[in-house]
Amino acid sequence: MGARRKRRDEDGGNLDSLMDALTNVVAVLILILILLQADVREAVEKIVEGLKPVSVEQLQQARERRAELLEKIAARNESAKQPAPTRAELDRLRADLSLLEKSRGDNERLLMELAKLEALSAKTRKEADAEKARTDALLAEIARLEALLDQTPRQVAPRPTVVRLPNSREIPKDARIYYCYIRGDQAHLVDPLGTREKLLEAFKRESRNLLHQRVKVKGGKDRLIYDQQKTVAFFAKGNWNVRSQKVTVPLNPTGTRLVFRMEIDPAQGDASRADMDQAGGRFHRMIKLVKSYPDAVLMFRVRPDGYETYLKAREIADAARLPCGWEIDGNPALLDVLDFEVNRLKAPAPSKPGPRPPQPKRVLD
Repeated sequence: MGARRKRRDEDGGNLDSLMDALTNVVAVLILILILLQADVREAVEKIVEGLKPVSVEQLQQARERRAELLEKIAARNESAKQPAPTRAELDRLRADLSLLEKSRGDNERLLMELAKLEALSAKTRKEADAEKARTDALLAEIARLEALLDQTPRQVAPRPTVVRLPNSREIPKDARIYYCYIRGDQAHLVDPLGTREKLLEAFKRESRNLLHQRVKVKGGKDRLIYDQQKTVAFFAKGNWNVRSQKVTVPLNPTGTRLVFRMEIDPAQGDASRADMDQAGGRFHRMIKLVKSYPDAVLMFRVRPDGYETYLKAREIADAARLPCGWEIDGNPALLDVLDFEVNRLKAPAPSKPGPRPPQPKRVLD
């Protein structure tokens, strides 16, 4: 009896220990659950707090996007249900793909060729347009020239001129030579003697201020050398022109003599060809004036384009019995020397050896 009670007490003590252990486990689990609920609540609150507010439009877009995704998933699922292609179908597809790739390469090559042809066509078209423009310009110029040619009167050959060889004779040493330049239909009477006298007269009045050096000459008159630059500057200040003829005295750096230059204006002479046809015209009066000077001689200097004018002028001079001569001369100016000495500004170039060519002798005819 005592043994049974003792065994019951031992069994009850074991159950109490088990119940205590279970109670402790349950308490721990309840505590863990409480902690988990607290963590979950905090996580949910954080997620909710982090969520951005969504508008009605955004919600509608999200629903539409979801519907599209569902349709795509359904389409893929439907495609997955289809039976797999056979090997023959795959080979046919590979062959078609090869043909497409080949045709693509051919098309690319043809497109490159087409681009080259289009560039060549544009270049050719541009060159053709430029050539057409040049051709049109040439045709227009030809038409203009043809029109001018139709309006141009026919040229008549000038009548032949008979030139008689003159019976030449020398010009007298004491003759006073005048010159008549013939240019086109204009005659220019040039008097170098009168111009020289006017220049020398002015020079003598100023000579004391222009002296450069006085050289003593034993048993003779002192040699006076004048300053070339001062003398040229003096003449440059004055007006020595004669009618339409410009008179200047330029520097002569390598020489010891100055020359004066009488330059004519080819377009404005002293008398024209039309004036010569008038008996009381200006040219007739000029010839009478030259004839009135004792020992006067008139030399015609003729440019080839004025030969007809010269013949008329010579006819008038011969009728007045004025001694005349003529020569071909195209120079627009007459040069003559002033007979006083000036200092040389620089050494002249060495002269070429050998005799100098003879100068043509002017004669009357």
